[in-house]
Order: sequence, then C-alpha cells, then structure tokens
Amino acid sequence: MAKFTQTVRAVLMVATVAGLTGCDMFEKAPPPPPPPSPPPAPLTIGGSVAGLSGSGLVLQLNGANDLAVSAAGKFNFAKAQAKGSAYAVTVKSSPATPVKQTCTVSQGSGSISGVPINNITVTCTTNTFAVGGTVSKLSGKGLVLQLNGANDLAIAKNGKFIFSGIRLPDGSDYNVAIKSSPAKQMCVIKPINAAFDNDTLNIVSVTCGKKGHRK
Repeated sequence: MAKFTQTVRAVLMVATVAGLTGCDMFEKAPPPPPPPSPPPAPLTIGGSVAGLSGSGLVLQLNGANDLAVSAAGKFNFAKAQAKGSAYAVTVKSSPATPVKQTCTVSQGSGSISGVPINNITVTCTTNTFAVGGTVSKLSGKGLVLQLNGANDLAIAKNGKFIFSGIRLPDGSDYNVAIKSSPAKQMCVIKPINAAFDNDTLNIVSVTCGKKGHRK
C-alpha cells in the first residue's frame, strides 16, 4: 500500500510539472517593435550626360549651384530641393578641351512632386567647322585644291575660298593640297592658324606666281 501511494505521488508530481510546462508553452513573448521608418529620400535633381568627350562642362540648377561634369554618365546636384518647388537645369559652359562641344538639355525643367528628379538628359556633340583659306596673285585658270585627298575645289579668282558642303569635327585631322596649278603659274600653299569666323576655319593661304620666279 505504501509503495502504491508513493507511486501515485510521483505520478501527480510529474503531471504537475508537465502542466506547468504546458502553461509556459502558451505564453508568447511580446513582438519586437517595428523598425523605424527610413527617412524620406532627399528631393535631389539629376539625370545623365551622353556624348561628353572633353572638359569644361558646367551645369546650373536654377541659375546657381554650379556642377562641373567631367565624364559621361549620371549626375546629381548635391543640394536637395523642397517639395513643390520649381527647377530648371541649364548649361553654364560647354566643353572646350581637347575639342569644342555644344551641350543641350532635355526635360530640364518642371516642379518637384515629391520624388527625386533623375530623368534630365544632357547631350553633347562635337562642333563642326567649314574649311577654307585664301588665294592671292592668281592670274589664270587651272588651280584645283583638294581636302584630305579628295573633294576637288576649282579656284577661279583671288580671295577667300571654302570647301562647299564639307564640315570637319573639331580636333580632326585635315590636309589641304594643290592638285593642279594654272599652266603659266606655280602656286604654293602655307598653313594658317586663324579663322574667318566662328563657323569657318581659315587654315591655308595659297600664293601663285610666274613659273621660274618662285621665292
């Protein structure tokens, strides 16, 4: 009888421990607090530059906030803007070295609705120039010049000449040569580092004289 009682007590103790353990299983720990919300993205203005091959490009935001751009790719003005404010991106200066380029802006103005602006496009293209020079002391027919081994140009009078319909990108190689001279004259060509205007290069001077009297 004593052994049975001890056995019953042992069983009751085990049941009590199991019951306590079961209660602990249903008690859940409080959930962790939610992570803090990330700060709102700064309302910056930016986009991308394509075709840039020189240095000197400077962009402006709203007439200030100069941003020098040294390579093609993405750009971003550092100063954030207020929601609802207007923005205008312009070119303050275009690249000048090693070649001259002209850069234009598309989708460069608007108002900020509440998200950063990143769709502005700046496209740069290398400037092209007409090619010409001057002729002096020409007194006959038959003078023909060539540009880069082709593009024959017959010269009939003294003064300025231009290779019609031909434009060369800034920084490109060129060679103006005399293909033929007048029958009774000999013409010589010399390079000139000048320009007629902002659009035409005055790169050579051609001087003609009587054969046998070359100086």
